[in-house]
Amino acid sequence: MKLYELSTAFAELFDRLDDFEGDENGEAAWFDTLDMLETDFSDKAENIAAYIKQLNAEAAILKEQERSFAERRRAKEHHAERLKAYLLREMQAVNLSKIDRPMARISLRNNAETPHFSDEQAFVNWAQNNADELLRYKPPEIDKTAVKKYLQAGHEIDGVTLERSQSVIIK
Repeated sequence: MKLYELSTAFAELFDRLDDFEGDENGEAAWFDTLDMLETDFSDKAENIAAYIKQLNAEAAILKEQERSFAERRRAKEHHAERLKAYLLREMQAVNLSKIDRPMARISLRNNAETPHFSDEQAFVNWAQNNADELLRYKPPEIDKTAVKKYLQAGHEIDGVTLERSQSVIIK
């Protein structure tokens, strides 16, 4: 039986409890059936829990591999950027703007103008007072921990309640 079938069998068994009251053999059979269902349910639940633990262990391994790959990728990207900057400097030093070889075609390009800030915070302060349209603002985010503490302190907020949920813990 599947777990949901066992749940249904539990409900049906409890619905039939009244049918066995007063019948000593019937009550004994009812309790034997209950014990069997509980054992079967526990066995199925244990198997599911073991599978969940295995999936979580595999996910943790994959997460660690993702982190490791991300670190390696960033290191390779930074190394490539440093080499590009080195190549740019050296080609500029010898006044060479193009190299055409079988393995690579290298050329220097003049990029579009881009602003450079000597002090970004000073610019932000200036723009807030003089040209606010030069700034981009992020939408605010809810600090759920602060809201929880606020509500627990006895304050009320329309449309916000504290709710407790349940979860399965597998050890």
